[in-house]
This record gives sequence, structure tokens and C-alpha cells, in this order.
Amino acid sequence: MAGWYAVPMRRAIGIAVHTGRGACVVVGGSLADPEILANEVVELLEKEERFCFHAAADMQPAAAEKWVERVRQKALARARREILRLTALSVSACAIVAKEGKPGRMADILASHPRIHTAEGFFYRDVFRDASPVPVHIVPPASLDVTKVGKLASPPWGRDQKLAALAAWSIIGK
Repeated sequence: MAGWYAVPMRRAIGIAVHTGRGACVVVGGSLADPEILANEVVELLEKEERFCFHAAADMQPAAAEKWVERVRQKALARARREILRLTALSVSACAIVAKEGKPGRMADILASHPRIHTAEGFFYRDVFRDASPVPVHIVPPASLDVTKVGKLASPPWGRDQKLAALAAWSIIGK
């Protein structure tokens, strides 16, 4: 019929970040009318490298900087491959469930165990952000209410997947 054009549905990927991995969910539609196109956990690093700042704590700051950068490059390469594959599903935006902030200087990070944990969170957030071929929005976890999401996909479908999906729906249309 002349004059009628299909409007492409916007799709987004949501990523809930953990040490060494991300729960990745590609969504379309909305929470009221959900479409789940992909749901998987992307592992970025093996066990011995996953806790990269913990390992760096036993090194001198200069060696720690080199170690973390080497591990970052490895994680980034893996993230790029996996995110590129997932965004090929006509994804136009990425939402990463994470806190805002910067890790700080290596010497300060390594001086405090809580800072090591914080730095690892920022590390993986930034790896996924830098790997994304589409615009990225950081969505604070406190802004999302997982009780609004029921069972929408086959396993894995837990709290991380619900957060990732909610974050993705929150940016569709932005």
C-alpha cells in the first residue's frame, strides 16, 4: 500500500556487569510488550586473570599497570567479538548496568581492598563500554526495579538478566 512505511523497531542490548563477565540481553518492544532476542552470559577472562586488580596487589605499581593493561586488552578483544555478534541483531544502543565513577590511581587502588573491588567493577564496565559499536548509556543499578520483570526467557534468567533487560528498555527511544 503506497504511503505506508514500516517503522523499524528499536532494539537495545543491556549488560549487567560482574567481575569477568556480563549478563547480556538484547531486547525489543517494551516491558509491557517484551521481545527477548538474545540472552547469554559473556565470559571475558579465565579464572587466573578475572580478578586482575587482586593479582596486581602483589606487584609494584608499574608492573601492576602493565599487567592490568595486558589483561584489559585481552578482555576488550573478547568483548568486541561477543558484543559485535549480539549488536548484529539490529541493536541501536547499549545500556550497561553499573555505577558511574573512575577507579583512581593504581597506587591508591592497590592500597585498599575495597578500592580493588571498586576498580574491578569499573574495569569491566569500561571494557564493555569500549567494546560497544553502538552508543552506550550507563544505567545505575539503583534506578532499576527487578520486581517489575517476570520470567521472560529460558535460563539463564535471574536478577542480572532482569537488570540488563530493564536497562535496555530504559534507553530504547533515547
